[in-house]
Amino acid sequence: MAQIPAIFPSLAVEIIELITDSMEGQSLLQLRLACRDLQRKTFNCFARRFFTSIRTDLSDASLARIHLLSQHQALRPYVKGLAFMLQNGMGRGLSLTRHSWGPLSAPMEVEEIQRFRDNLLNGLTNCRSFFIFCRFPEGRPEMSHVTVTDAVAVFFALLVDARLPVSSFHLIYANKHSRTLVMDMRRIPKMLCRQPRFQAVWSNLQTLSLEQYLTLDNFGFLLELVLSATNLQTLLLNLGSHDLACEFMHELAETAKFSKLRELALFRTAIKASDLQRLLESLHTTLTTLTLYHVCLAPEGSWAPVLQDLSCDCTLLRRISLHYLWASSPAKGLLEFPDLRKSSAVCEAADQRLQMFYSENKAHAVLGVEYSGADMSRILTLLQKTVATT
Repeated sequence: MAQIPAIFPSLAVEIIELITDSMEGQSLLQLRLACRDLQRKTFNCFARRFFTSIRTDLSDASLARIHLLSQHQALRPYVKGLAFMLQNGMGRGLSLTRHSWGPLSAPMEVEEIQRFRDNLLNGLTNCRSFFIFCRFPEGRPEMSHVTVTDAVAVFFALLVDARLPVSSFHLIYANKHSRTLVMDMRRIPKMLCRQPRFQAVWSNLQTLSLEQYLTLDNFGFLLELVLSATNLQTLLLNLGSHDLACEFMHELAETAKFSKLRELALFRTAIKASDLQRLLESLHTTLTTLTLYHVCLAPEGSWAPVLQDLSCDCTLLRRISLHYLWASSPAKGLLEFPDLRKSSAVCEAADQRLQMFYSENKAHAVLGVEYSGADMSRILTLLQKTVATT
C-alpha cells in the first residue's frame, strides 16, 4: 500500500468513510494498521464490511468463533445475517446422535448448539436473517456424516427452542450453473411445520427465498414453509420448470393468503396461466414489485391476459422485471416484444427507466423488459400490444 499522507489521520470521520467505502477489503485492513486514529475512524466501515454477515459450518471451531464475536460489545451489533455453508467438515467436533429413521435425535442437548442459541438470543440480537446454502450435491446416502440438510434441521430446532423472531430466511440448494439441488428429507423431523410453536415463530417472517428442485418428498415441506409465513412481504421461489412445480403453484394460488406481500419473484418455475392470474389477483392491493425469470406457462396459456390483469388490477405495482418467459398459446415458444423498440411510448418512458434486453442470437429481438416508475399501467398496456411468441 502507498504511503499515507500525514494529513489523512486528521480528516473528519465522514470524509475517511467516503474514501474507505470504495477500498478493497485488504487495503482497508492495511490502512487500519497505520495508526490508532485511523483504526478508530475506520471502525464503522471495517465492521460493516466484515461482520454484517457471518458464516458457520456447524463445526465446533466455527461455533466457538461466533461465541467470541457475540461477546464483543463493539462488533456484535453489526451482525445482521448468518449463513450456513456446505464445507468439508460440516459439523466437525460435535457429538450429534441420530434416530434410526434419519433425523438428529436431540440437537438442542448438544452443549455447543445450546451456547449457539444463547449467543443469538443474548449477544447477536440484530442477527435475524438466516441463509442456508448448498452448492453441491450432498452425496453419500448413508447417515453417518452431517450434511447441509442436517444444518436445516438444527436451524429449525434452534428456532423453535429459542422462539427466535426471524425476519428473513433463504434456503438455497443451487449451484453456479443454476441447477437446483435437492434436500435429503430423511434428515428433517416429520410434521415440523405443524407444531404450534413453529407456526408462532414463523409468522414473524417477512422475507422468504426457496431455491430447490421440487420432488414428491420435499413438496409438502416446502409448501408448508410458504403457507405458514402469514406475514410475508417478500417471496422468491425457484422450483424447477416441470409439472410438480405447476402443482405447487396451483396449491399456493388456491390456499395462500398474503395480506402484506409486496414483492413476488418467480425464477425457473412453471405455472398455469390461470393460477398466476389468481395469485396476482389476490395480491392486487399490496404488490409493488414483480420479477418473472425463465417462467413457463404450462401446460397451455398466453401471457397477454396476464399482462392485462396486471395493468388493470395491480394499481400499486411500481417495478417489473420480465425475462425469458415461455408460453404455449397462441404459439408455443419464447416470449418476445418485437415492436417494442419502435414504439414512441418507449421514448416517452425513457425518464421512467424502461430497459430492454435483447437476444444474443437474434438481432433486435427483445426478450426481457425492466421498468420502474409510476406509469406502470401504460407500460403494461404497451407490452400487451407488442407481445409475440417465437
